[in-house]
Amino acid sequence: MEQEEVWILRIKPSQPAEWEKARVVLLCQPSIETLFAILETNSANFLFPFDLRKAVEEHRNFRRKLEEFGAKVYDLREMLISGCFDSPLEENIKRLREFALNSVKYSFDKGISAEDREFLLKNLRKTIEVLSPDVLADIIILRPVINISYNPHALDPTTRFLSSYCVEPANNLYFMRDGMLTTREGIVIGNFTLDVRKIENDIVDLALRQMGIEPILRVREPGHAEGGDFMPAGDFVLQGQGLLTDENGVNQMLEHGVYGNVEVGIVMDPNPAMEEMHLDTYFNFLGKSIALLSEDRMKEGKEPIVEVYEPVAESRVKYIKKYRTTLRKYLEDKGFEIFPISLEEQRNFAPNFLLLEDRRLIGVAQAGQDFAERLKKWNIRAELLDFSALTGGYGGPHCMSQVIVRG
Repeated sequence: MEQEEVWILRIKPSQPAEWEKARVVLLCQPSIETLFAILETNSANFLFPFDLRKAVEEHRNFRRKLEEFGAKVYDLREMLISGCFDSPLEENIKRLREFALNSVKYSFDKGISAEDREFLLKNLRKTIEVLSPDVLADIIILRPVINISYNPHALDPTTRFLSSYCVEPANNLYFMRDGMLTTREGIVIGNFTLDVRKIENDIVDLALRQMGIEPILRVREPGHAEGGDFMPAGDFVLQGQGLLTDENGVNQMLEHGVYGNVEVGIVMDPNPAMEEMHLDTYFNFLGKSIALLSEDRMKEGKEPIVEVYEPVAESRVKYIKKYRTTLRKYLEDKGFEIFPISLEEQRNFAPNFLLLEDRRLIGVAQAGQDFAERLKKWNIRAELLDFSALTGGYGGPHCMSQVIVRG
């Protein structure tokens, strides 16, 4: 591993503010696991079918732009196999193999004897031991299920059994935002609400540990928390609470002081719905003094309510509820100008950009020319890229990335 990478692995993940310079960014290029979601979008929480090849091209372009900006980018697969090749770390390769082994499910026909089941499981362990790290990573993501029965027409030991194959893939992994969130204190592993995504929490937890990064908390049942609901903003943070991040999940994070010694604004959605599943679907920071907010979320009855908690420094930070207000008023009281967008722009992923630094972003071209021109007038440096395939999975570049180091 390069010296620079070793240095990065030793630093503490921290994201004090959304507008500070993005230094280290985590991505996951879509691959064969994504294809299974495309084949049946209604089971995968995808908006519409799209071409996997085009999605890969769009994702590679996104990564290229991040690297041109100067960010260090790690793909999830790179993280999983970290420390497993040249001078492999024994702990890393052991952890990867064990996870891969547990990712394979053998489903035995009821006629398979206990002795043969033991034989087959031992053979699986032998197989895992000879597979290379990158293949083990594929197993972890694809999660194969092998149905095994006796072959009545067996000719020799190599044809003794019949097998059929299916997979239970982590097919939303290219949305790296939601499985975790990065505060100024470190990384919190969330807990997905949707069953189709729950395994992702385990996979990103493994990937971080392979990189030598220890999460500061993992949200557990009955609580749920997802990264798209979190926005750091210097001396305060916004923490969404709505459809996919619930009160119990937020309370777990408050109780453990994960936000640090800053004010916490809990943004409560009065109308939680899938098309506005996270805070970053209708709101985002454009810089340290400007915030984007959908016009629809400034209307009576649709305005999010903010419960404001102030930190109390004790042996561990605690938070005390102080008052309630609306999201718009809270931001304006903090000195932010509001950059309004239309409902149509919102639905075309205008809010779901990734801020690279103050007033500089990578966003979605399909948000429209009028949106692009208004950004210029507000002195926002925006690179709006083609994400017409990738947004079929129900998210833009903010959803697809996890910045773990800013500043």
